[in-house]
Amino acid sequence: MADGSAGAVLRALLELGPAPRSSIARHAGISPATVTWQTRALLEAGLIVELPETAGASGIGRPHSPLALDTADNVAIAVHIAATHTTVAVVDIGGTLRHSTKVPHRTHAPYDILATAAAEVCRVRDESDGLRIVGLGVATGGRVDRTAGSVVDHSFLRWRDVPVREYLAARTGLPTQLDSHTRALMHAEQLFGRMGATASSVVLFVGNVIDVAIAVHGQVHYGPRSGAGSIESLLGLGAGKSAGPQGGSSLDDYYSDHALLERCGVASTMPELVAVAAEGAPVRGLFLERARVLGRVVAALIDLLDPESVVVVDRGRRVGGVWEAYLAAVREHSLLCTDPAELVVGSSFEGRVLEMSAGAVVLHSLFHTPLRALEAAV
Repeated sequence: MADGSAGAVLRALLELGPAPRSSIARHAGISPATVTWQTRALLEAGLIVELPETAGASGIGRPHSPLALDTADNVAIAVHIAATHTTVAVVDIGGTLRHSTKVPHRTHAPYDILATAAAEVCRVRDESDGLRIVGLGVATGGRVDRTAGSVVDHSFLRWRDVPVREYLAARTGLPTQLDSHTRALMHAEQLFGRMGATASSVVLFVGNVIDVAIAVHGQVHYGPRSGAGSIESLLGLGAGKSAGPQGGSSLDDYYSDHALLERCGVASTMPELVAVAAEGAPVRGLFLERARVLGRVVAALIDLLDPESVVVVDRGRRVGGVWEAYLAAVREHSLLCTDPAELVVGSSFEGRVLEMSAGAVVLHSLFHTPLRALEAAV
């Protein structure tokens, strides 16, 4: 419980910015005595700093010394393993992206990809002299067992039961955590994005893997088999059923990024395909089709969960008419949502979704049990 109170203080400072102890106590809903005790521990741990004394608002009241997160010295290294490349980034504890680099995959063999990722992490670690690395966060698509630290099943990479956490921790010397990128993105939206303290929410991630993260009472749902978030069986598009005229067996087979690339055959990367779609009606039509189908998925989730917020992450939303197609499908098929534009939004992290999801794997733990999270940090 004590570490939980320390986490409440950290989250209050993340949301408020520099603030006096009295404001932290009110915002976090904990006693002034608890704030005093926990801020002392957090100052000693080097996660927060005390700023110079300042007068109260309008010069009235007793002077106070505001507290603030120490974002200058505390960072996480983030690794996102995608279908074609690995992203290695540095994110500070305030949620600012400091550095990002992409390393293309030479093969899909798990230990080839992980060895390359480990080498890049070690390079970034060694060049981060003077910074405290609070941990290594790893995110990827597919079915991920966060507790075991393994990728159970990644349909595109063809990974099965790969012990990612064990491998990277041994080769980097960093405390390592692993999670599904969509659930990690939910954590990022809760910490640093527009969701904030939203109690119930949904994130739909559309990429080379299509899946969902669900949070109820602010807690992200994982499930006892690490399978929460799979939506392949929705809308009659599950295994054994045709997802379209070319006979794909799931949403991933027919509407994922790599499936659109294969269906179009006019580009080799998604940014190229998005650019082509902006110019040509046939390609644009595929993005619109995907938006209409996945908009129905969103509508079904809204009616099932009645969330306060829904985030849709789809690079195709930059194609003209795609976002409107999502909203129109929700409006048509949802019984509960009469104004999709108020409920359904894009990611808070356009252009840095992968980095922020991986960083949040570590930072979520730091902001909830900070002193325990720091025990193994370097």
